[in-house]
Amino acid sequence: MKGKRKSNKKLVVACIVALLVVLGVGMGAFALTGCSGGDEETAVEPEVIINPITGEEMPDGLPARPVQVSIPNAPDGAVPQSNISYADIIYEIPAEGQITRLQAIFYSQFPDKVGPVRSVRYYFVDLAQEYKSYYVGYGWGRLARGYMNGAGIPHINGMQDTALFTRVSDKAAPNNAYIDWSNIEARDGYNDQQTIKAWKFRDDEWKAEVKEAKALIEEKGDSDDPEDIEAVEKAKAFVNHDKATSISVQGKDPRNNRSACSYDEEKGVYTRTWFGDPYVDKETGEQLEFQNILVQKVYSEPLLDSNGMADHKGRLKLKLNGSGEAYLFTNGEVIKGTWSKKKAGSRTIFKDESGKQFRFTKGKTWVYVVDGNMDFSYE
Repeated sequence: MKGKRKSNKKLVVACIVALLVVLGVGMGAFALTGCSGGDEETAVEPEVIINPITGEEMPDGLPARPVQVSIPNAPDGAVPQSNISYADIIYEIPAEGQITRLQAIFYSQFPDKVGPVRSVRYYFVDLAQEYKSYYVGYGWGRLARGYMNGAGIPHINGMQDTALFTRVSDKAAPNNAYIDWSNIEARDGYNDQQTIKAWKFRDDEWKAEVKEAKALIEEKGDSDDPEDIEAVEKAKAFVNHDKATSISVQGKDPRNNRSACSYDEEKGVYTRTWFGDPYVDKETGEQLEFQNILVQKVYSEPLLDSNGMADHKGRLKLKLNGSGEAYLFTNGEVIKGTWSKKKAGSRTIFKDESGKQFRFTKGKTWVYVVDGNMDFSYE
């Protein structure tokens, strides 16, 4: 042990002398050799942080966890909403009857304020578990509070935290409760570090898979071998997709909900309209744009009260666990497939007809969760 300490002392002295010599002659850059036991020091590349929701690089890193906000979308003064254009992904989900509610998930950037904020439905909790979100709502639908507490999700709710919200004067209650971001980030649980499973994106790996699939089609497209035929069919399902530039989702009674998304080929984004008008962010006045539109078809039925009667407001029992049809619209194409989710808290997996996971274009996504009370079409 003494010999080792002595050797280390000599090494340290040698390094200091070498450093002083270099500084003395004014060299701006140098390599330290021998100062780490004989190996040359090498620069360590900084870790590239990728947003798992958008696939985009985050030079300044990401916060500890996303924040999910329940936002009304009813045609009774809720729209336009404030700062929802900051969200990385927005789910539009049936809330009662044919009226939908938004679940805006913020991760890469947070606005100064957001709103209006409305009540929670119990199945919104499934998304909060999936994204490991901090949750913000104002009020509780039936079963929702028990689900939230049972899942252990940190949250703010205006029914208990009224002082954290303000009422704006240009909207009528109940669609006028707003919250400042400073009142979210100061709360317990917001800074608890979480790891989120990432979507699959159209990256270099995807480009290589496309090239490989096209080569297989070219090589074995005329083969009579059953294995080759099956492989070619899967390859075609992976790379060949129909064009689709317009998506429409509306309630069976279109007076309750009527929206559409159109693909802008020049900009490479989908723009959203609502009842025929541009769907805008109240704070900027700009129409919302997304790189991806995802449609998830789900099952729902009336939520029953304690007497076994249908909820008087038409609230729903909706399944976000299980499986069903799915459609991804990106780059002006439609990719048909399925979704599956094993249990609450697990990641929803979207796969195309070849069995591969959907590859999203990097950027923002709007998700239509469509049940039997809604009509969905595209062209």
